Amino acid sequence: MTQSGKRWAVKDKNGNVIYLTEERWKHITDADNHPEMSDYENYLKITLQKGQREQEPLNPKKYRYTHFFRDLIGDFNHLVAIVLFGNKTNDENKSDSNNFVTTAFLKYMRSKSGKK
Repeated sequence: MTQSGKRWAVKDKNGNVIYLTEERWKHITDADNHPEMSDYENYLKITLQKGQREQEPLNPKKYRYTHFFRDLIGDFNHLVAIVLFGNKTNDENKSDSNNFVTTAFLKYMRSKSGKK
């Protein structure tokens, strides 16, 4: 972990750098939230890198990334990650992207054809 609290960062298909903080990972995997995610951290990275991205209609800075996986626990077949996009000022007083994972969870999603 770096001094900034970042656990890791990856680029999505559009070249946007997205990071996960240690604090957010602890929140996601907390027993009261989504403890099953603790085994799927690499899947979260894949979801951000290769998944489908949709902008949330009520918050244009929020994006939902989803990716299908065949080998998730139970009946789950998708990993969903919520990312907030923004900017921050760096040490040179220039604007840098500040895109981070707020949460992630497993979900069952029916295919468009209605088949499992």
